[in-house]
Amino acid sequence: MSTQTKMSEETKSSNAWVSVGGAFVFVVLAIAAYVYFNTKPPVHAGEVLSVNIHPIHRELGTGPANGAGDKGISGQGDTFDEVIVLVDARIKNQTDIPLFLHDMWAVVDLPDDEQERSLASSQTEFGNVFIAYPSLQPLKKNPLLRDLTLQPGQQVEGMMIFSYQISQAQWDSRSGLDITMTFQHQKPLLLHVAK
Repeated sequence: MSTQTKMSEETKSSNAWVSVGGAFVFVVLAIAAYVYFNTKPPVHAGEVLSVNIHPIHRELGTGPANGAGDKGISGQGDTFDEVIVLVDARIKNQTDIPLFLHDMWAVVDLPDDEQERSLASSQTEFGNVFIAYPSLQPLKKNPLLRDLTLQPGQQVEGMMIFSYQISQAQWDSRSGLDITMTFQHQKPLLLHVAK
């Protein structure tokens, strides 16, 4: 075989590799361009800025000295436990159309696959919480209200209040808190708060 024939075959071989490499790069760029131009970001985004709790524990009794009277069936006084959860959150409209916030609720995950659900307080309930528990006043922020309209690109921050009929020990044993915000004609926004 002559040297010229050998060089011609090497040139053809290297040209084939260049063609395959070029085709591969072209396909990768075409896929990347398709994904870039056809992938839309979520319509909304959000984050939890802070979570504060206010546990309530009361011994209930029927006697004049609040507990000096009759006891419950088991011979023990009745108790009332509640945990008030104040969540400061921020949400943003990432679309070019208005978004309409419809409702908010939160689910606390307790041991043994138990869950407790609470709707966010209404505007009236929101104000009443700070009247009933003045010690919470320093934490008060503007409420995040139902039926709020977020204009394109708008970002809002506000507080939601949730109430659970559980003890502080149950709250402390939680594995997480999941907040759901629903929007008209859109998928809900889910925010997870780890323990």
